[in-house]
Amino acid sequence: MATESLTVAIPRLGSRRTGYWRLTGALVVQVLAISVALGGLIQGAAWWFALVITAGSLLVAGAALRTAGVRRLAVSGALAVLAVMIMTAAFGRGTGVLWLIPTPGTVASWGRYAEQAMLSIYQQGTPAESLPEFMFLVVGGACLLAVLLDLIAIGFRRAALTAVVVAVVLVVPAALLGDGLDPIALAASSAAYLWVLRCDVLTRRPGPARPAAALSVGAAAVVVAVLLAGTAPGFDRGGATSFTAGGISIGGTVTPLVDLGKDLRRPTAVRALTYTTSAGSGQYLKLASLDQFTGSVWKHRERGTSRLSPGATIGPVTGLSQKVASTRITTSVQIEDMTSRWLPAPAPVRSVSGLTGTWSWNPDDLTIGAINTTTQGQKYTATSLILEPTADQLKAAGGTVPDDVQRDLFLPSNLPSIITTTALEATSGAVSEYDKAVALQDYFRDNGFVYSTQTPLKQGYDGDGARVIARFLQVKSGYCVHFASAMALMARTLGIPSRVAEGYLPGATSGGTASNPGTYTVTSDDLHAWPELYFAGVGWVAFEPTVGRGTVPSYTRPETAAAAPAQQSGAASSAAPRRLVPTDPAQVSGARGTTPPSPFQPVASGIGVALLVLVLLLVPAFLRQARRRTRLRRLGESWGGAALVWDELRDTARDLGWAAPPTETPRVFARRIAAAVAGTPGEAAVLRLLDVRERDSYGPPTRAVAVGLPDDLRRVLGALEQASGRAARLKALLLPVSLLPAGWPPAANAGRAA
Repeated sequence: MATESLTVAIPRLGSRRTGYWRLTGALVVQVLAISVALGGLIQGAAWWFALVITAGSLLVAGAALRTAGVRRLAVSGALAVLAVMIMTAAFGRGTGVLWLIPTPGTVASWGRYAEQAMLSIYQQGTPAESLPEFMFLVVGGACLLAVLLDLIAIGFRRAALTAVVVAVVLVVPAALLGDGLDPIALAASSAAYLWVLRCDVLTRRPGPARPAAALSVGAAAVVVAVLLAGTAPGFDRGGATSFTAGGISIGGTVTPLVDLGKDLRRPTAVRALTYTTSAGSGQYLKLASLDQFTGSVWKHRERGTSRLSPGATIGPVTGLSQKVASTRITTSVQIEDMTSRWLPAPAPVRSVSGLTGTWSWNPDDLTIGAINTTTQGQKYTATSLILEPTADQLKAAGGTVPDDVQRDLFLPSNLPSIITTTALEATSGAVSEYDKAVALQDYFRDNGFVYSTQTPLKQGYDGDGARVIARFLQVKSGYCVHFASAMALMARTLGIPSRVAEGYLPGATSGGTASNPGTYTVTSDDLHAWPELYFAGVGWVAFEPTVGRGTVPSYTRPETAAAAPAQQSGAASSAAPRRLVPTDPAQVSGARGTTPPSPFQPVASGIGVALLVLVLLLVPAFLRQARRRTRLRRLGESWGGAALVWDELRDTARDLGWAAPPTETPRVFARRIAAAVAGTPGEAAVLRLLDVRERDSYGPPTRAVAVGLPDDLRRVLGALEQASGRAARLKALLLPVSLLPAGWPPAANAGRAA
């Protein structure tokens, strides 16, 4: 008997160790699938090799240690130690003992890397440069990922919980890339996770492979994932509309202009604010100037801010000459569903009153920023200037540019050449800086450019980085972010200081007269970006290169009296809002590179969501049926099958509404079952099962097939389900309570099927 037990134990041990390698391989595949989703965060391929090699090496090392006989949980601890040694060798800067054992100096080095990484994240967009601090995050994340996957899937034997780790990692690209999860990455991660579950089952219950069902379910899950990724709002990288849920939020991330694009793609506009103004027409409401260009993103530079006092004068306005005519206006604003750390107001703003919380203002661009509050629910009055420079003043502008404006000429060394060459071509023949600025504005409005919020998303060049703008100049299709960024960069190549302003178009008014237009309503559709160029002796001047949006400034059209569209004089009040600026023709038929949204898009999205809900509802039924099939299969392969029979009987009874407490003896339980199926083949079958169960409890195990346990079990299950009624059978199929811990549901019927 001892020899037989030893003979059986050795193959089982070898099978278990083989299973560890199988499961480790599945985890490596999961890491590869995750790496697909992370593409686009960092430039180049070095980060990918670092991630895959680090995580793969740790996982393989764990499998090797278990093959050598090390206990499961001890291996996970060893992998954590090995991960620390890797981080010490790679990022300890020689402070570790033998370069491998960390010291306080090593921890300090890691802290510096982490601090620099946080700063670089704030300064860069996506894809970010492959900097050492980002490699620190990649390698550290790979170590943590490998240790957690190994600990959960093999150490704790809870492979299903690896989904939590995978989901957390997938949140990173979904949040930073700004265009949803890539359908391929989502499908790959889903398929890899299903394979991890399959390998876990094979490791726990070795036996002949039966891949058909698993592959069918896996294929269905991947199809659903791809369908949702390609149709459902918020999951799309290029097929459907990607949007931000909830209210408008601006200025809270490292890519404010990308966030602007997401808000413009909302399927339904969100009301941001209302305002009234003493001006005769609606005004652009500026949030902030994005004057620092890192090469991959425009960001707001904060320097020497001052505390804002209610009603106190803000300023002076940088570079503004007294010779430039200006008109003072007041604007009363009520913020509704818009959260930002920047305050919208006509620029340049000179004073603000009525705010709650603590605010500051920036001397460079007079941006008003929150310190301990946000714009949500604020009601305030801003005093601003309407600047009215003439074309002659701008043409004659010249002189010394202040040092704090000189930095607004910065360009990265790797700026794509198309930006410079296009700027030179567009301004050929222009002499003054003003002529060049007007030529740049005209270039975008007169050379086949079209407005589209979808083309950049579909063709993979959404954003405001240098490479994105290079692609935009080739495709000639984009929205305000691309037009404003392109003109600002091209102006810098010509030696003209520039920056990008972010804010709102004037919005729509619900009535009033020509002199008193009434209350303006501004929504997410009015979000806008425009370039501002600096002219010595005049200051910062706004331009409008975006096709079909906003109003072209009159000072950029010296040959005409005004470029703004004429308003009807003596307009009567109207209950319907009227738009004072051109609306967004985002999907103009025939526009270059654009595709009108399909009328079947809502239907496809609805079908995708419905399929997802259906799959989620069927998950318990699938798990319960898989458990039954596994038990029936094992009855034909192993000794001692009576215990499996009894487990299945108790689970089925619980699903049908019976109480099946674990403290109840098999004899009492069998008598209740026999009474319920009296007069059917199941009555005799359950008594035979009871006889085998009792003999197995006090004697050697019985070969299940030899005594017909599988057939008797099927007879009892069929009779019990038939006696329970159709409603109980449907409930047992869709809501199997046997998946819950024993003792649930507490109110189950003690004697018969419910």
